[in-house]
Amino acid sequence: MTQDVSDALAANFERYEIREQLHDVPPHAVCEVRVDGRRAVCKVARGDTADPGTEAAVIDHVDRHTDLPVPSVLAAGDGYFVASWLDGVPGEDEAPDPDEIGASYARALGTVLARLHDATAGAFVRPGFPRAGGGDGDPLRVDARDRWVAVVRERLDEVAAYLADTEWVDPVQAVRALVEDYPGLFAGAGDPVLCHGNVLPDHIGFTADASGGPADLAALVDFEHALVAPGEYDFWRTAIPLFGRPDAASPRHTLSTFRAGYESVRPLPDGFERRRDGYRLLNLASYFVALDVQNGEIGPDERPQANGMAEAVSETVESVRGRRR
Repeated sequence: MTQDVSDALAANFERYEIREQLHDVPPHAVCEVRVDGRRAVCKVARGDTADPGTEAAVIDHVDRHTDLPVPSVLAAGDGYFVASWLDGVPGEDEAPDPDEIGASYARALGTVLARLHDATAGAFVRPGFPRAGGGDGDPLRVDARDRWVAVVRERLDEVAAYLADTEWVDPVQAVRALVEDYPGLFAGAGDPVLCHGNVLPDHIGFTADASGGPADLAALVDFEHALVAPGEYDFWRTAIPLFGRPDAASPRHTLSTFRAGYESVRPLPDGFERRRDGYRLLNLASYFVALDVQNGEIGPDERPQANGMAEAVSETVESVRGRRR
């Protein structure tokens, strides 16, 4: 699916102007625009895996039901949405590098993530996949499953189907087989909440305190990876890439500080550390798709990273199986 920015704007506004392209990494493009005299952003699909309409429904739900500073959706349709501008979104080169994250920033990240989960706790009976097309004034609906492990299986099946004609399907199938053999891998994960799915420095902005550190949350954007899932899914989706990489230069205490920030708002369930490897494998599987989509393919330049991910999958799967024999 490909959507033209000018077509999306013309379908909804009498006066519009496309000012600047802010982001153009498949499967989306994002432009700064003006619509009927106000500053805004327009996000459009640039590939088959894009679903801006569902992202708009998620953003609108968060805007309606929480006090978090997210954009307000001004218009949405098949393959696009237009939302209000937020000054707090980090600009290019403004977000901290993962290796430079300190304790105060890590704690602030954890607090924000927990605020989102706390505000949406109890809103969803079962875990599942967000979809556009809700009712009663809320455009969000959930394609729900009875258990969280069923959502995990389906997500892995989707990833395997996407990678079916490539060699990178093999590590994904290894993860899928592990989940099939050990369905209790995610047992005890807790009740579903609305998970952002990608709370990383590029997608969150803070006001600065007197020392230049993070003070109040100013903006939270980019909900394209949202999922209705246990909060620990979101916890590890942020913690593993930021604080859990073997080559990470950031102080190890930032993970404990991130956790302390989260638990200052809401507790994590018992055993969440035991389930870390399961989430690491689920994340790694999804990263193969991201690597392929964002680069057009996993070609020679991407192969070293993909090989590293495949090796990490193999080692982690073997470690999990070894502990459960």
